[in-house]
Amino acid sequence: MEHPGGREVWLHCWRGDVAQGALVLGSSQSEELVDADALQRRGLELVKRRSGGGAVLVVSESVVWIDVFIPRDDPLWESDVGKSALWLGEVWQATLLGFGIAAEVHQGPYQPSDWGELICFAGRASGEVFVDGKKSVGISQRRTRQGARFQTALARQWDITDLSSLLNLPLEGRSRLETETATAVHPLPLPPQSVFTAFCQAIQNY
Repeated sequence: MEHPGGREVWLHCWRGDVAQGALVLGSSQSEELVDADALQRRGLELVKRRSGGGAVLVVSESVVWIDVFIPRDDPLWESDVGKSALWLGEVWQATLLGFGIAAEVHQGPYQPSDWGELICFAGRASGEVFVDGKKSVGISQRRTRQGARFQTALARQWDITDLSSLLNLPLEGRSRLETETATAVHPLPLPPQSVFTAFCQAIQNY
């Protein structure tokens, strides 16, 4: 996608007339991870994003998905990939505070855990946002000659069995995944449009 030069922010809205939802893979993930028959039975699409990270299940009202682009000449540009999303985590932190929710931004290096390479919300990346020690906002990014496009997702719902049922995993692995990540996420069922409005207000301070 070409960018005209300045910052851009998009809210990806749910359109139930287009599809029932999608399983979104990170750029480095293989389609072999997915149970195609299970996906078809659910009436879901398979999509691969250009940014990294693990799989995300996007169905009606499950996430608030906001993309942000900044050009390389933006004051927010950070050449160190390990720190480049910290400001964005702070924007999300301020956004949630507007709803009375205290959140923390992960400042350290990437911590994939046992399942973070497979599922977005199972790991910890710099700039991601946590409530009560559990992830609420996941962040991935793609950097080009033009700038950086960040893809962020606020979890409004979380049921790991919905996602695990779509993956090619042995029975033992699926059971372990579901047990170990059942409480890894702190979902925040906030109204998407209200979140987007608050996010746009918060980012103006940066």
